[in-house]
Amino acid sequence: MTDDFKEFLELPGTPQEQEWLKERLETLSVRESYALAAVSMGYPPEKAADAINSILHLPDCTLHPAGSYEDLGKYSQKGAANLPEDVLPYVDFGHIGQKFEDEHPGLFIRGYYVEYPKRAAEPAYSGKNAFLPEDSDWSVKLKLASPAVPEGVWLRLPGYDGKIAEDADEVVLALDELRVKSLEDCTLLEARCILPEAGDLTKQYSSITDLVRDGDNLGYVLAEQGQGKAHWLDKFAAALEYEDCRTLKFALDISQNLRCYEWVPSSGIKEFAANNLRSCGVPEELIQSGNIDLDAYRINVPLCCSQKERWCSCTRASSPPLPQGLPSPPEKGICQGTSPGQL
Repeated sequence: MTDDFKEFLELPGTPQEQEWLKERLETLSVRESYALAAVSMGYPPEKAADAINSILHLPDCTLHPAGSYEDLGKYSQKGAANLPEDVLPYVDFGHIGQKFEDEHPGLFIRGYYVEYPKRAAEPAYSGKNAFLPEDSDWSVKLKLASPAVPEGVWLRLPGYDGKIAEDADEVVLALDELRVKSLEDCTLLEARCILPEAGDLTKQYSSITDLVRDGDNLGYVLAEQGQGKAHWLDKFAAALEYEDCRTLKFALDISQNLRCYEWVPSSGIKEFAANNLRSCGVPEELIQSGNIDLDAYRINVPLCCSQKERWCSCTRASSPPLPQGLPSPPEKGICQGTSPGQL
């Protein structure tokens, strides 16, 4: 889709902004290209920062299945299907569609009316010594091809339109562009996941439909973050690291079973180690005497720490050799040693 918006790469801006645009446009999905075409018509970008903001606000666009003002009029009048047939010829749906456009500006593109915000949104990126935003509101990106379009198009998940994965606008528009009827008629050229721990998706699925469903599910899991639970992302990252996760399905299993892990803040690991000694019968006087190197002992407490944040998850892995005479830390884990995939 980069060629459709190559003029964006010629807009004045910093080298960093140009690189951001180049990378983002490289994986622009079909749905996003429709939305960007509409937004660019309504609010033409004058500099690279404007183009970046246009892309950041693509989720604000809405696609309506209507290829003409008459279709748009019928679509906007949801009760039109219930009108008596002898009344329909007298209804000016074209005029109704034009009135809809007045209130909901947009652009007709290949059988769709792409509605963009009536007013330009507040810039999410100022362009003045500001950090460039991360492209992080996705879970899986797939490049799919077909005999009609061998070079392929990109699909971005999740769909965020409330439909089941294979009926989402993202999927429907990609299939239309590829001129095929189902995902199974496509060839998977490339797959990217926002979770590095998910591994190589191209080797994990025999069905593209199953991959799309799992990618869509992961998107909603990451968006909901355990229904807003504190430190959810930190805990999820630690659990993925602890389990040595290498597949998307396993990552989804882990995300649904975080309750099965025991969590300790990094700042509390030393106290966790002391409590472990207490549970093993080590006298409190000895623990507090300073004659036990708690800093060295806590290294052997089976924890896997998230490298990004300050949360740790207890592990089930056997620990390295401990100082002679001290009790081994217990092998604490999930559901008494049961893997999430077996729950």
